[in-house]
Amino acid sequence: MSLAILATEENWQAFDDAWTALIASKGPIEELCAAIEVIGSKRRISRCLPTLRIHAESLAENGRAADAAAIVGATLRAGGPAGELGEPLLKYTEAAFGSEPWWSAFRDMAGLKRETLDLRKAWIYFDDMRSYKPGVVVFHASGWGVGEVKEVSNATMEITVHFASGKKDRFPLRTAVEIFERLPATDLRAQRLLDPQGLEKRLKEQPLEILKAVLLRYGGKASNMTIRNALAQIGVDGTKWSNWWKKTRLAAENDTMYRVSGNVAKCEVELLRRAMDPIEAMRRQLKQARTLKDALSRVRDLIGGEKLAPEIRNAALQTIEELANDEKVPAPLDQRLAAWMMLREHQKADGTPAATPAPLLERLKAAAEKAAPADPRVPPALWAFLQKMPGSREQERSVSLLAEIYGERWVDEALTHLAHAAPGMAKPLIDELRKAKKDQELAGWYVRLLARPRLSPFVLTELARLAETGKLKGEFPTPVQRAMALIELSVYLQEERVGDSVMARAQQKLTELLLGGEPTLVGTMLEGADIPALRSVRAMLQRGVDDRIDSVVTDIVLDMGGDVFRSEQLPFWMEEKIWTTRAGLQKREAELNELKEKKIPANAEAIAKAASYGDLSENAEWEQAIEEQRQLTSAASEMDKELRMAALLENANIPDNTVCPGTIVHYRDVRAGTTHTVTILGPWDAKDDSTISYKAPLARGMLGKTAGQTATIELPSGTQDVEILSVALASLG
Repeated sequence: MSLAILATEENWQAFDDAWTALIASKGPIEELCAAIEVIGSKRRISRCLPTLRIHAESLAENGRAADAAAIVGATLRAGGPAGELGEPLLKYTEAAFGSEPWWSAFRDMAGLKRETLDLRKAWIYFDDMRSYKPGVVVFHASGWGVGEVKEVSNATMEITVHFASGKKDRFPLRTAVEIFERLPATDLRAQRLLDPQGLEKRLKEQPLEILKAVLLRYGGKASNMTIRNALAQIGVDGTKWSNWWKKTRLAAENDTMYRVSGNVAKCEVELLRRAMDPIEAMRRQLKQARTLKDALSRVRDLIGGEKLAPEIRNAALQTIEELANDEKVPAPLDQRLAAWMMLREHQKADGTPAATPAPLLERLKAAAEKAAPADPRVPPALWAFLQKMPGSREQERSVSLLAEIYGERWVDEALTHLAHAAPGMAKPLIDELRKAKKDQELAGWYVRLLARPRLSPFVLTELARLAETGKLKGEFPTPVQRAMALIELSVYLQEERVGDSVMARAQQKLTELLLGGEPTLVGTMLEGADIPALRSVRAMLQRGVDDRIDSVVTDIVLDMGGDVFRSEQLPFWMEEKIWTTRAGLQKREAELNELKEKKIPANAEAIAKAASYGDLSENAEWEQAIEEQRQLTSAASEMDKELRMAALLENANIPDNTVCPGTIVHYRDVRAGTTHTVTILGPWDAKDDSTISYKAPLARGMLGKTAGQTATIELPSGTQDVEILSVALASLG
């Protein structure tokens, strides 16, 4: 074990034994000098003095006066008493260098004499001066930069330095000692000057050696920002830095000679004097993670890496299991679910996949045992629980949980509650049901969901993909009817996708399906559409849809000639406008102003602050701020577009006795027998129990109706039959 490690651990008996053995072996002193520095930092230098005297005298007697002076000088630097060390230091220094032509000049210039008041400072000055030799690299922080000493003139007491910038000059040795930082061979700035190609190769092939050089420069410990600044000094910045740091940080976390603490955005790396136990080091890092999510990310990196020892892999999974199961560890349910699902996927026991973690299994069984809601539109507890799985990966793998919970009847349960499947479950669950020969039942679900397309967008999209490519057979509605249902879903998803990544993904999948093929699927399905059907489709598209779908439908309408456009004038609320009261318009304009003048500038400040934390590729704050920027700019753009389409209800020609924006409607729920009154206004007007938007499902189902008429309205919770009792103009002032 090294002297420096023993000194760090304050294992003084072992340290003394090792030092005694070094004296007897007449070995090199570099490690001892490093240990003396450690002892000085612990303010224990006095205990070294007896052994130091013995060692120094032994070195001098064996013709190693320079080494004797070095260990005495190191002790003096570390806080040793000048009164006790001064005489031997002067004796050994003169014995080592007294015959050199520069001895007298260096000694006098440094003041290395008995009468000197500050012998420690004099020794440091002398030691620095004698270190200037051809090949030594220096750094000048105030403009000259890095340079190499090419010549040392003892006659004139000057050195010649050639700088990386191309400049070269002569400096008095006294001046050089005062203005230059002498760089050791391990310093990356020196390596870049002397061997740029070799340094570039080591950056790629030996990242930990580069990291070690930086840490040695800063006493063995540095933050990621300090490391970044050090790398910038050798030309590693921007994307090059991000790529290098991502690789190097992971390598350091997996190396027993480094300790990495903190999070991705702000961490500290320490070079250890003795290798840590890799398992304990890994467990320590995971338990110090800021969140369970961070620990999970670390373990995924480990498992995804190469040549990971089985014992480290198993210990990592065991630690994650401990963290996920410990209720004292603050973590939301979605993070615990992610951990349990990862354990279920990766943990091994005797070569066999491990069973579902007990805490997860208990929650699943408890949910499955709860009575099913009376309303089939409400998901049972188990399916509601599965919908909480945090990501598509976890949702996809949760399909296999059904068989574990329900046993052989899992297929019947899945068919009963297919509409409640989480988005990520839709495709794998339908695939499993097809393997179970349940195509007929799936075809029935396709028909049902076409009637209520917004109930389960991912399931409907997957069933449509199978049915419209001939992989799922059944007695389906006509192609035009199916197209209208899928277009209605596309319009709905277009409205809901802003700020909702799940809905945005559903909208993307459905759009790809409708636009697939040549000619497109939606074009083929609408080929037999009559004029009323196309008018209905056009009315839906006015609410907003992907431009490519709009273009396909427009081409079909144009091919039909002018009859579609020569239809009777559309009601005003179906025009390509957004109807609102003046108060609603002012409210929306104020919301846009709030976005542009407060939220977006505040987000810009957050991005700048996050950028200051370092590596953007692993910067959680940066990613969150950038995602918020996308949402804010998207929302602002959408508001701008909407405001350009705004029209005032105060200026609308509102028909008498007809349900439309700007009216008060008194209606009866036919099934419940209850009566209700609502005021129908624009989407930006104040909403409460009695005021709704004309774009809301309830209002949309009544638009155009008159007193005495009935309507069956499709609501998110199911259908509702209503009878219009009376219609009156609302006060818009």
